[in-house]
Amino acid sequence: MAFPRDIVAGSMILLVCLGLFYMTTTFETDPLGMTQGMPATKMPRLVLGVIAGLSVLMIVQGAISGPALVRPATPMVVWASVVFLGAACATLATIGFPIAFFLVCCGLPLLWGVRNYRSIAIYALSVPCGIYLIFRILLGLRLPMGPLAALGL
Repeated sequence: MAFPRDIVAGSMILLVCLGLFYMTTTFETDPLGMTQGMPATKMPRLVLGVIAGLSVLMIVQGAISGPALVRPATPMVVWASVVFLGAACATLATIGFPIAFFLVCCGLPLLWGVRNYRSIAIYALSVPCGIYLIFRILLGLRLPMGPLAALGL
């Protein structure tokens, strides 16, 4: 039995959106006088609505294009990237944002076969510095710094 293209992925995304939408119903509401702009419960619902709408569009486009053709197996480098990014997310609180982003910016290009080491080095140094500058210094957000917190960053 051939399913229309993208119906499984779109359905899974819709199920995740449904579960996350239910979670937003458990949020505490803000007092009306304290709310400035969009209340805390509305923004996640708005984002989930956009994701769900795009998923429905993906399912409809897949249904219009007909049954899926047999696709080749997913390259192993894709699964290695998933594991690598999952490990980076899992260790983020321990090693900190700058180190995690540096490792991701070094590791992913190397994993995908890029061998321009000077460009990788510039990229791997500039992205964590830019993220630190924008989010930590300009916006004042508290990012997990890991061992770099001992340096007072």
